[in-house]
Amino acid sequence: MDNNGRVHYLSIHGINAPAAPFPEAICDLTELEGLTLAVLHNLYGPIPSCISQLSNLNLLDIERTGLSGSLPESLFLNHQKLKYLILTSNAFSGSIPTSLSTIPTLSDLDLSNNSLTGTIPPDLVHGQDAAISLNDNRLTGEIPKCYQWVPLSSIYVRNNQLTGDPSFLFSKENIIQIDLSHNDFEFDLSNVEISKTLLSLYLGFNKIYGQIPQSFASADLSNLDLRSNNLCGEIPQREPFPWQPVDVSIFADNKCLCGSPLQPCYNAGPTP
Repeated sequence: MDNNGRVHYLSIHGINAPAAPFPEAICDLTELEGLTLAVLHNLYGPIPSCISQLSNLNLLDIERTGLSGSLPESLFLNHQKLKYLILTSNAFSGSIPTSLSTIPTLSDLDLSNNSLTGTIPPDLVHGQDAAISLNDNRLTGEIPKCYQWVPLSSIYVRNNQLTGDPSFLFSKENIIQIDLSHNDFEFDLSNVEISKTLLSLYLGFNKIYGQIPQSFASADLSNLDLRSNNLCGEIPQREPFPWQPVDVSIFADNKCLCGSPLQPCYNAGPTP
């Protein structure tokens, strides 16, 4: 609260209150720059349209509540200063509003652990070190190719129903973390290049085929998961730091991978 009695930041966290809808009185705090509603499981119903009155918001964080319903296209049109939008672990459904792409300042978007459907709209985030998290929804279709030119530092889309070839993300400058696991991605990994900045790459439980390229061995990957795909051939060896000691399961349940840390290629069979 400033000297004029105006509230700029409001955080309500973990209050065990009776079941109630979103408190629309919050919409009267038109000078709000940051709003956090977290661990409020008795909060139910949709986000009211009056939230659009909070045009000064830089941060909107609503997580682990009972809020549900769709996210209308008009809901965020007036939020042209919004940088962080976190709506994780709620019960939101419907599609991701394409109007989010019109917010020039939005650089960190987390819509994970909801029941969102439809495709991923293009250009959802902007600015340096942008981040997208859409884990644990019901999204379909392909990741738009325009994200090849968005300066993403991380993208998480684990546990959806996404398809296509997202390998254009792997060679992006300044990309650090990628999680595409538990989807229906299907592409040839054999000639894919890896960015020198990429540290974490999770591709498990897809339909990826081909061989593991040499670029994986020369990259600075500290976290890698390729399990449960259709990969085959010899695992490229890392020098001077070999894969061992390593969790062998990161290569498990593939078609016919062989070589350290799995069985030698001259005696290769299906990975157990």
